[in-house]
Amino acid sequence: MMRTVKRKSFYLRVWLLALVFAAPLLAAAPVPNLNAPELQGRYSAMHMLLEKTILKVDVLTVDVRLGKSVQARMAEVVAGKKPSPELYANIAKVAIAADDALVQLKFLRDVELDQWIEVVRENLQQARDAKLISPQLQKRISAGLPKWFAALRERGYLTGDRLLYRVRGDSLRTVVVSAKGEILVDRTDKGKEEASVVMASYYAPGSDFRQPLVRSLKL
Repeated sequence: MMRTVKRKSFYLRVWLLALVFAAPLLAAAPVPNLNAPELQGRYSAMHMLLEKTILKVDVLTVDVRLGKSVQARMAEVVAGKKPSPELYANIAKVAIAADDALVQLKFLRDVELDQWIEVVRENLQQARDAKLISPQLQKRISAGLPKWFAALRERGYLTGDRLLYRVRGDSLRTVVVSAKGEILVDRTDKGKEEASVVMASYYAPGSDFRQPLVRSLKL
């Protein structure tokens, strides 16, 4: 009887130890992928190159992929329409409301974290001015950025790094991956407002990203 109890105790310890080491593996979700099957389709892709305005220096590329349900809404908006300011505005509206999307930024040169945070805060202000996000959400996101991306404080973004935003329903997953494939940041925020902030920022009127992205959609 004693031997049986000891044996059970031994197996229990082994099982618990296995759980401890397996937990990080179970928790680590795959990095969002632009080529995921659910993000492919006729009206799924937008792409742009962001340049530094004065010197025309390539800074980063932006790729957007839309999920199937968003593609269906996009198809309804563009059906039978020719390119026009009104059509581009409607495309932007669909993108802003997207609840299934992936946005990837790929850095083409080194960018300091403070420089990037400044750009993000400008985009948040534009989204707030357009009443796409609330003042409270703008304040919360703006204040949280230095803490959420603290891992990049000294390093910043280096050439080849990727920043990915995966929007799914009421969740937003943010991942930063180095050129070598190392995951530097991986956080998930829950809430409908949090999930909407990325698309609102990129497609807000006045954003540097809005027009190049909507015009890149293949009609």
